[in-house]
Amino acid sequence: MKRTTPDDAASYRVEPSPLVRRFAAKIAEAAGDKPVLDVACGSGRNALALAQLGCRVICVDRDLASLQSRLVYLRRTNLRKASARLSLHHLDLMKNDWPFPPGVAGGIINVHFLLPALFPHFEQSLSSGGYLLFESVPGCGGNYLELPKAGAMKTTLESAFEVEVYQERKVGPIGYDAVTIRALAKKRP
Repeated sequence: MKRTTPDDAASYRVEPSPLVRRFAAKIAEAAGDKPVLDVACGSGRNALALAQLGCRVICVDRDLASLQSRLVYLRRTNLRKASARLSLHHLDLMKNDWPFPPGVAGGIINVHFLLPALFPHFEQSLSSGGYLLFESVPGCGGNYLELPKAGAMKTTLESAFEVEVYQERKVGPIGYDAVTIRALAKKRP
């Protein structure tokens, strides 16, 4: 049996979403000394990428078990400094009230989880100049049933954000108006 060493940390790590990888440095710089919220963080793959850039990241999810066990491992590797910048916050986003006060977050990332009711909370909790990165669930299987209509999310974002990147892709059966979304938006002052 091979023993795992700190040098094996890279093989244990799951890569962040391509959108997060592309804009992580921009989000980290804009966040300054404020934490970034990783909403519906899952395994923490996106949070870890931001933590490696020096961000404090609050990992928000209803099930943190896999991330907790991952952190136990990562704290024994060359990623221990980055993993120490992660704090876990148990929250059922479908049932619990949003606990983060106005202006507390320097950035918010929300990848592969769509709950439109959260966007007013994102707007409130994000500090001016901070970035919101959003990527909807992919359009495979029946996911199209939970995705918004073309243009709906862009309209929602434009009320409080300067939308820097916005991509939609139609999904679902012919005649069904659903889109996947990838967006990066900066909160206006």
